[in-house]
Amino acid sequence: MESKLQKQETAADRVVKLLCVLCPLIYFASYLTRKNYGVIMAAIIANEGMADDVAGLIETLALISYGAGQVISGILGDKFKPQRIIICGLGTTIACNLLMPVCPNNLMREIVWFVNGFAQSMLWPPLVRIMAETMDPKTYSRVCANVNVAGIGGTIFLYLSYPLIWQKLFDTSGWKATFFSSAIICGVILTVWVFGFRSIRQDPRVQFKGRKAKAETGGSAKKLNAKILLGSGFVLIALGIILQGMLRDGITDWDPKMISDTFGITADKAILKAVILPVIGVVSLKLVGYVNEKYVKNEVRGAGIAFIAALTCLTALYFFHDKNEYLTLALSAVSVGLMHAINFFLICIVPLKFEKYGVVSTMSGIINSLTYVGSAAALYGFGYVSETTHNNWRIVIGVWGVIAALGVAMCFLAIRPWNKFASEAA
Repeated sequence: MESKLQKQETAADRVVKLLCVLCPLIYFASYLTRKNYGVIMAAIIANEGMADDVAGLIETLALISYGAGQVISGILGDKFKPQRIIICGLGTTIACNLLMPVCPNNLMREIVWFVNGFAQSMLWPPLVRIMAETMDPKTYSRVCANVNVAGIGGTIFLYLSYPLIWQKLFDTSGWKATFFSSAIICGVILTVWVFGFRSIRQDPRVQFKGRKAKAETGGSAKKLNAKILLGSGFVLIALGIILQGMLRDGITDWDPKMISDTFGITADKAILKAVILPVIGVVSLKLVGYVNEKYVKNEVRGAGIAFIAALTCLTALYFFHDKNEYLTLALSAVSVGLMHAINFFLICIVPLKFEKYGVVSTMSGIINSLTYVGSAAALYGFGYVSETTHNNWRIVIGVWGVIAALGVAMCFLAIRPWNKFASEAA
């Protein structure tokens, strides 16, 4: 009997260990095939002669489809096997990345990247369900941090590979090589994912029963209704998530352009220097994962404190952004790093509180979609402000500061109702 139990525990450990590798790989592939356009946007503008607002529109359309698709894939992720949804999403995004460099005009680029946004939305909610249902809370927190670090690792790869490899090899066509290489690497990771899950497909931990099936077998049948959701302070958290998305992706994608405009350096050099943004993001996520495990008792309060720190950095950036490019990069990088910390608290930890209601994937999809509501508004909005003010970046930075201040307010107003909801959901 003891030997049988030990074998079961060993098999379970093997499943979790494998998922600890596979899940970060998926997010590395996701960022590689989704963030590539934003990373090289300044180069595309320079080499293809796009206006700032047109270039921003392509990314904005992708973010709209990504955000809307999060809700759909979140619901599907609670009804069907999440690993299969991820396969569909990765396969489609590979095709979109192969098509992007050969699009004959901006309209086709908008369509392809819009489809890519929806394909990308099929990755995060199912991934959260896989982790939430196979891992204990401590392991989930650690692996979730690693998943986000892997995603940022994909961004770092993009920041380095374009100026150091593709731009040097292909000059003005280097941005096209970025899309092709992203698709190839993603194809390798998709193959690893398929064979990895095939090796554990018989394990009961990865059968992923739906909510109805759980109730029939003695699992949770508690229903989440509008009254519970509204009383939890979720609306305030949702607004905070939108504001976080505006700053995280807005600063990341427009910082190379700001550096290029302000200090008169070429787009490829600005992109290379902006690698500091995701590097600080990695440091931030590793720190916040440790801090959350040891000290943070309320994820919403943690997000509020991070917003305060970001507001401080952005205030300094407002006054000193044109004094020294390295100071500008440092302040931007820390601000983005703090947004990654907020993302961890609100996008990774908050959905866990809904596990008792059997809607982890659904709520994860809704929550993550809110991030990209903010991202879509920011990418086009900041580009529009830049274009209409003739690249007056101090005005754009002032808008960033106002957004951070609103984030502080939303998080601290949500602390008390969220505490009550979280204790009841435990």
